[in-house]
Amino acid sequence: MPERVSFATKDGVTIVGDWYAVPNAASFALLLHMRPATKESWRVWAQKLQDRGVACLAIDQRGHGESTNNGLLDYKTFGDEESRGKRFDVEAALGWLRAAGAVHSQMSVWGASIGANLAIRCLMEHADIARAAALSPGINFRGVSTDDAIVALHEGQSVVLVASEDDPHDSFASARKLHHLAPERTHLIERANLGHGTDMLDRDPALFEEILEKLA
Repeated sequence: MPERVSFATKDGVTIVGDWYAVPNAASFALLLHMRPATKESWRVWAQKLQDRGVACLAIDQRGHGESTNNGLLDYKTFGDEESRGKRFDVEAALGWLRAAGAVHSQMSVWGASIGANLAIRCLMEHADIARAAALSPGINFRGVSTDDAIVALHEGQSVVLVASEDDPHDSFASARKLHHLAPERTHLIERANLGHGTDMLDRDPALFEEILEKLA
């Protein structure tokens, strides 16, 4: 079972996470859930990464799960500006990972739905993080945009874009557009009848292996 951890963002939100430790880990992953999910939506896949020697931190983003500042934050009431504030959650999580012994060059970022958008933006902001997996990204999810970020990725960075044709939030078209904008920085995986975000992994576990191959 993971260890429950918590840490504060620069704007005063307490973020709670699940830490899947690996002794002497050489690889680390930050896992960002979709809306309206929580950190537990990554549990099966975090354990699979852990089994492969990847130490993982899955967080509850602000307003979700245990990261509500004693009930004061609720994602259902968030406007675009509050959703963009999740970037502070990502930065705080990276800081926690560094304190746990990680360096950016050892990290990958996995995100689903709005978490996918946050993952892409994380790479744009950190040239020394080389890899991200973006499950069901959008061009703009609740104020968190990706079209500007994908074209600003740095040399040596790559994003695996994953979407299903039946996606209810138009992520299939969004993933294609993002790949078109930055074909040299992206790998595109397309599926059908798998839904949205981490639901795709739950419905087709083999997809996880394909993502890992593209991230390698």
